[in-house]
Amino acid sequence: MLVIVVYDVPADRTRVYRKLLRQKLEHIQNSVFYGTLTEGQVTKLENQIQDQLHDDDSVIVFRSEAEAFIKYQTFGDAEEPGSRFT
Repeated sequence: MLVIVVYDVPADRTRVYRKLLRQKLEHIQNSVFYGTLTEGQVTKLENQIQDQLHDDDSVIVFRSEAEAFIKYQTFGDAEEPGSRFT
């Protein structure tokens, strides 16, 4: 399943999420991660996110079982999601 994770957290906590999310997902923008995971991997990731949450953290996990229905367009200096390995 396609997974997109975005977060908005205090600057001193970004490294916590960046380290966690880079384990399984591609870092495509400052606080945006993208990749394909199994249902079990998504559940594990969501549990790990919950374990790290502080009151002022905001994390959103988007998932789609049908990647073919997700359309996107990149502009500017952005690379195509999935085009690099991080």
